[in-house]
Amino acid sequence: MDKTLVTESADELIGSAEIDIMAADNLFTNPKYPVDRMYNIICNHSTQAVEKLLKGYIINNGKEAYRTHNLDNLCKAAIEIDNSFTKIAGDCVLLNTYTPDIKYTNRNEITKQDMITILKSLEIVSNFPPIKAIRDSFSKEHHYEIVAEITTNQI
Repeated sequence: MDKTLVTESADELIGSAEIDIMAADNLFTNPKYPVDRMYNIICNHSTQAVEKLLKGYIINNGKEAYRTHNLDNLCKAAIEIDNSFTKIAGDCVLLNTYTPDIKYTNRNEITKQDMITILKSLEIVSNFPPIKAIRDSFSKEHHYEIVAEITTNQI
């Protein structure tokens, strides 16, 4: 078995992405710590969600997905399946710029504006019609309501 390929099913990836979306939304809307201390973790969950959504989409369409955190490359793989993914390529590139900064360190602090930008990109990607269709199917099968909107105007 090739260790560079994702071994999780599309269902597992979408389920895990939904948990990341719920976590980002909950940490943002119900912070238990000063919100500025939560920016990095909210952004980490957001970029992880997009990574898993893209991998889930790729696998759901019968293709292999590689173990990578590079959202730009994952979006390019999705574009090979459906050219409409070019519409979210900019959001994936933007999110990709934050991934190394937040995954393993707090040295590069995420600002409030960064976090709002990242949450908006998460919302765009997670509600992009081909991705949203998979999320809707997953939520129907597993009997729960997905987070469709994260209101960023409350901070």
